[in-house]
Amino acid sequence: MVLNVKSQLKIVLFEFQNSFYRRLIKIEFPVKEKIQCVFVGNSYSGYFFPKSLLTKEGTIWGVGLGRDSSFELELLKQGYAFYGFEPERNCYKMSKNQFEGTDAVIENFGLWDKAGKFRYSGNNISIVNIFRLEQVSEEELEIRSLWDIVEEKKLLHNKSPRILKLNIEGAEKEILSKLIEEPLEFDVIIFQAEFLFHVGFKRLREKWKSYRELQKILHGFCKLGWQMVDISRHQITIIKRDPNLRFLL
Repeated sequence: MVLNVKSQLKIVLFEFQNSFYRRLIKIEFPVKEKIQCVFVGNSYSGYFFPKSLLTKEGTIWGVGLGRDSSFELELLKQGYAFYGFEPERNCYKMSKNQFEGTDAVIENFGLWDKAGKFRYSGNNISIVNIFRLEQVSEEELEIRSLWDIVEEKKLLHNKSPRILKLNIEGAEKEILSKLIEEPLEFDVIIFQAEFLFHVGFKRLREKWKSYRELQKILHGFCKLGWQMVDISRHQITIIKRDPNLRFLL
């Protein structure tokens, strides 16, 4: 009973701390133009997505699929083309089964800012060991450069709007930072800021450092003409403006 109370208290403190950081982000990066977002998918694979883009029949790049890709599947049903990238063998097989009989392209490798073979930690399959676990896998995951694959798959020929979804267990930070230095032709980026929100509540200095890194990333995108339109739990959605500083929508 005591252990259960302690566990519940940790959960409450952890969420309180994360809500504090979400509040800071909302204050510093207010939504200047209200864009309605709707929840697409389910509790495992669900994201808030701009409602007016649901029927635009663009392209979704899903980086990190896990055990379910209901978000991408729903967009596929709406007319979107779908490229999926999942390096872990069992999750890849689940994704292939889920999209069997469709035109989806599912690749058995992950995407990052660099390429190579990487071991991972935990059931969440984190190549950056976001939870600081001692045990790592014997299996190595094949990871390729997002920039190389964008060139290989001719991103500019993909139907617009081009959506990039990142859910790679803390490794999103490196991709986002490089996208500021070397932009790619995506119109919407939806990412899980797990490099901040998955850091344990006792790791106070590391959590603050991670917040500052996210802050720097969002400022970098703002300078390039992007706008945050939604932040919900660990997920942030940003949209690129056109040359006339009007929203893509």
